[in-house]
Amino acid sequence: MANEKAMRESSIGKLLLTMSLPVIIVMVVQVFYNVADVYFIGKTGDAMQIAAISLCSPVFSAISAFNTLIGFGGCTAVSIALGEKRFDMVRRYSSFVVYSALILGLILTAAILLGMPYLLPFLGTNEETADFAKAYLQILALGAPLTILGGALGNTVRADGDSKNAVIASLSGTFTNIALDPLFISGFHWGVRGAAFATVIGNVVSLVLLLRAVSKKEGFSLTIKDFSLRPEISLRVLGLGLPMAAGTMLMGFSHAFGNRLTVTYGNDVVAARSVAGKAGMLIPMLIMGICMGVQPAISYNFGAKNKKRLRQIVFGVGLVAVCVGSVLALLCFLFRREIVMAFINDASIADIGEKMMLGTIVGAPLFGVYQMCSTYLQGTGKVSYATTTSLLRQGIVYIPVLYAMEALFGLTGIIFCQPVTDVISTVVALIFCKIWNRQMNQTPLTKTVAETL
Repeated sequence: MANEKAMRESSIGKLLLTMSLPVIIVMVVQVFYNVADVYFIGKTGDAMQIAAISLCSPVFSAISAFNTLIGFGGCTAVSIALGEKRFDMVRRYSSFVVYSALILGLILTAAILLGMPYLLPFLGTNEETADFAKAYLQILALGAPLTILGGALGNTVRADGDSKNAVIASLSGTFTNIALDPLFISGFHWGVRGAAFATVIGNVVSLVLLLRAVSKKEGFSLTIKDFSLRPEISLRVLGLGLPMAAGTMLMGFSHAFGNRLTVTYGNDVVAARSVAGKAGMLIPMLIMGICMGVQPAISYNFGAKNKKRLRQIVFGVGLVAVCVGSVLALLCFLFRREIVMAFINDASIADIGEKMMLGTIVGAPLFGVYQMCSTYLQGTGKVSYATTTSLLRQGIVYIPVLYAMEALFGLTGIIFCQPVTDVISTVVALIFCKIWNRQMNQTPLTKTVAETL
């Protein structure tokens, strides 16, 4: 297939254009997805609704973690199987993605709805934000099975190097969400409920397009007869998806801990943190798009035992990620006031948000190195190292640094705990990559998940 030839032979520049650029578009679209709700809620002038959406973000992270667990695991497993020419496994992996995503989605829906009385206090809501948060979460929970399935398919469909369908589906869902947000939020006066409905409907639009695309994709399967829970199928997909999913899930918990500390400084500060976080999402999402876009090529060449090609992709794409992070960080620094004020026209909240945005962009160049390390470890199936690396920045390092810096420097410590975390996490990630390279040079390239743990 042409896509396989590109993964074997194309220049780094062409790989970035054909594989990373579509994923970058998807990532930028996801930024708009996340930003749209806050933007249109911000136009209502109600800071409590913005704070409520921010407090709910850990639940959104949990939903993302489930689709990442299935989707990234399926993408990596299918790419490696293609490199090994095991087309029967491609069918089984893709079918597992579909039905396991639905099952996990239903479990998550039940957990959120039944656990609401305990969940809301844990998220840091109070009497001013609890009702808004509950209304938002109920609708997100009901749409979770379809949201998870859509996210999982959006990742898996890229396994053969073709990202076009993922881009089309993501763009369609986002445009639907953005079009419905002002109608539901302001037109119907549904507030946070309208934001949640728009998000779920946008996800459903993406899912319909992805199901159509996968049904036409050669070698992939949507039929239940190919679904299997056998360990060689289920553990392979779940194991390969675990690194990214664990990081996403822990990011939600870390955000909850950060919100619980921030809320002691007032709900306005929580709103400012939400605005800064949404505004600063673009840089990490673009870098993730660059690195994750070439993950199928990394996995394919790993499966094909082409070490030279593997190194060429990792170093070339890693350099691009660092340069992009540096340039974007500089631009965000220069226009940080204008960016924050675009979300909420409140000078006091914007002043705090501007400072918080600095904390989100300082470590951007390092994030390029960190993300490439994480993508490399995951793409080559080193599950234990990849999982640990993914957890470093999202919790293992972040949470202790967060509490230590808040205790020492108060709100300033919360604002600048992320760049400190980035330095420590990147150093550890590089060490893991060096150890794994040494192991690969001493042993055959392709191993099972159990052997690479």
